[in-house]
Amino acid sequence: MSAPVTQDDTLLRPKRVLGFRDLFFFYVVTGISLRWIASAAVAGPKSILIWLGAWLFFYVPLALSVIELSSRYPDEGGLYVWTKQAFGEFPAFICGWVYWTSYFPYLPAAMYFAAGNALYIYRDSWGHLSQHTGYYMMFSLIALALVTWINLVGHRMGRWLHDVGAVAMWIPAAIIFVMGVIAWRRFGTANSFDLRSMIPNIHSRDIMVWSLLIFAFGGSESASFMGAEIKGTKRTVPVALLGGGFTVALCYILGTLGVLLALPASEVSNLQGLM
Repeated sequence: MSAPVTQDDTLLRPKRVLGFRDLFFFYVVTGISLRWIASAAVAGPKSILIWLGAWLFFYVPLALSVIELSSRYPDEGGLYVWTKQAFGEFPAFICGWVYWTSYFPYLPAAMYFAAGNALYIYRDSWGHLSQHTGYYMMFSLIALALVTWINLVGHRMGRWLHDVGAVAMWIPAAIIFVMGVIAWRRFGTANSFDLRSMIPNIHSRDIMVWSLLIFAFGGSESASFMGAEIKGTKRTVPVALLGGGFTVALCYILGTLGVLLALPASEVSNLQGLM
């Protein structure tokens, strides 16, 4: 016989505040990163087909797996809970630990990209900071502290960070595509979009690009870590996940196409190519 639920247990449980809109925006903001658009554009027109392949053969199977597992085990913990149910507590601990530590090298790279692009707000006044390590460290620490504080308050407030972040991803992607079309109409395309340039090959450089673009579609499992905070998990996750994945793929493809219409692939930088 299970123990009765006390008032203290109820107070300690997270509240279910994440609806379809919040979950959809969460998948978008965790799925889109503008730096991957620049990385794809470096590879030239062939990256369009690689985006499609990464979405079809990586994201879709991963999303279907997440949908199945989150419907079976909709508890708080996501990947940790799924591994525990299948293999036991120790493998679950290792899986959870490896997952979180994988963000240690990712977060500095993301913060470096954001800090570098922020200098373009006032490039004449702030441009010299691009050579100062202290600026990048302070920017990263302040940004991480702010995000951590917002989420410690709870998802009733923290969800707005995801919602605003998703919109902040759509707008630049749309601007990049529109500017690319304008450049194409005025000056012609900056890259050749013939059959030869569109087909990926197996050179080492291209294979490295494949891995980057596949990695860009990671993150569909992330919302399930907050399973106890999602309203109607079994109903909300599948629709939000598939809709978010389609939106992410569309933004990546259109954004990359916009860059390639305006700039030769050889002139695009991985870090500040968009700016």
